[in-house]
Amino acid sequence: MDLAGRRILFTGGGGMIGANLVRHVLGERARVFVTARTPACPPNLSEVAGSLTCFQADLRDPEAIRRAVDAAQPEIVVHLAATAFNPPPAASDHVDVNVRGTANLLQALEGQKGLRFIQAGSAAQYGDGDGLKEDLPECPANWLGMTKSAAAQLVHGAGRLYGWQTVELRLFTPFGPWEGRHRLIPHVILSGLAGETVNIRNPRPERDFVYIGDVVRAFHNAMTRDIPSGATINIGSGRGRSVGEVAGEILALMGRPGDLSVEPSEPRPDEIWRCSADVSKAREMLDWRPEVPFSEALRRTIDWFTNAPQHTSSMRS
Repeated sequence: MDLAGRRILFTGGGGMIGANLVRHVLGERARVFVTARTPACPPNLSEVAGSLTCFQADLRDPEAIRRAVDAAQPEIVVHLAATAFNPPPAASDHVDVNVRGTANLLQALEGQKGLRFIQAGSAAQYGDGDGLKEDLPECPANWLGMTKSAAAQLVHGAGRLYGWQTVELRLFTPFGPWEGRHRLIPHVILSGLAGETVNIRNPRPERDFVYIGDVVRAFHNAMTRDIPSGATINIGSGRGRSVGEVAGEILALMGRPGDLSVEPSEPRPDEIWRCSADVSKAREMLDWRPEVPFSEALRRTIDWFTNAPQHTSSMRS
């Protein structure tokens, strides 16, 4: 499928994934619509605001979402909007955004024919584990994972009910340009650029970091390839890396290897200690695999934050 001329609606288009993905589909000459909670176009999309249509529509407001859907008349929906893992909001916020908000969106889309709906899932739906496969039972141990699991069930159920094609891309830990400054990799880079020591409270937890350029390719393939409806597909690097290892490698690449300090603290009760993906299903269904080596991806990210400081003060994930 060619994306040229396709009407694509993004929720959460102003986050890191959306900022990169929206630019990609604009380059493919798609017609792009984005929902935002504020009247203005999200800051991460300000440079391309003239090439898309932005609606003020909070997922928690069913009437606003319905107006956005009615105006966009999407052929493809990419559902990125969700709560954060760290710092976590209240349980009720996770439920309101991830569950009720997703239900509001799905209900607003009722009647759309031939729709392709791509859900951004989360590795938090699995809980702890290495080489996690899509057919494992979901054992989320935090509110993000629990509510994202519920959202995925709503999406696939609506697909069966309304005859849509639904795909869940279960994302591990994307990183790269436009990522929020409070997150690990931007925090380490920006601290290094400022000449500050990086303080890590707990270097042990492992995450499966995957470069945003590779993530964008996965979404592109999910929008354009013939995939069985109801599929869930992991998107990760296939390897877990500890927080301490990643921070140390960034500082070494920046020529500041001694600027890392560990300040032990009590682990949070919902901490995920080990996390890595099995990505064999992505190779099979999406013809996708991570292509950018981790060190090269870090270099590209360091370069972006070094040369685009005007963006980092207003970024949100």
